[in-house]
Amino acid sequence: MVNIKITWKYCLAFYCMIMLYSSLHELIHHFSGYILCGEWGYKTFNYFQTACEANAVSYMATYAGPVFSFAMMWVGAYMLNRKEASPYKQQFAFALIFAQMPLQRMVMCFFKMNDEYYASSKLFGKTELVYWIVIITVWICCVPPLIKAYKAIENKNRLWWFLFYLVLFPYLLWGPVFMLLEYLLVEKQVMNGTVIGIANLFILNELITIAGYLYFRKYLNTTRLNQTSPV
Repeated sequence: MVNIKITWKYCLAFYCMIMLYSSLHELIHHFSGYILCGEWGYKTFNYFQTACEANAVSYMATYAGPVFSFAMMWVGAYMLNRKEASPYKQQFAFALIFAQMPLQRMVMCFFKMNDEYYASSKLFGKTELVYWIVIITVWICCVPPLIKAYKAIENKNRLWWFLFYLVLFPYLLWGPVFMLLEYLLVEKQVMNGTVIGIANLFILNELITIAGYLYFRKYLNTTRLNQTSPV
């Protein structure tokens, strides 16, 4: 079970986790594109382009990012389900589920604005059947881990805490920084040189995020911090 207590150190730990996994989502796109195309594409914080965009196989790289995010949600749900898991691991698993920002995946597909619909429409056509299959598939991938997260909350007003994490908290922590970084890179061309197709500003942010995550991750557990150790 997870007892939520928001502290500034917890916020830093959760922010680093969200930024880390959102970056990994994008890097999965990028490296999958290299494997499929044989050449490096181009990567910003919110955009990737493979070296073989006209080839249908490139859309597998588009699917790869969501598959990774869904997999991490299910890993979190599995860890929450283990009764022998330490308080730290339970807190980590809970945060891991929401660090994938599931609401974004669940909502954007209705507006045909996510990876899943984009790749599916290119491969199978922009039909009503494809549209609803994508939505149903995304919800099937997201809802069971979210149910596990909801049931794991010990706090009073469980539903409000769940909605806070689902709808608001990750986006408040991560959104402003993410938008600023993308603006600086794309609009202001700050550190826009590339290494293996990845923008230098992205690489710098990734290094800072990893360092921050390794330092602050222990603060994900706000209940029995001194009695547990990070995974």
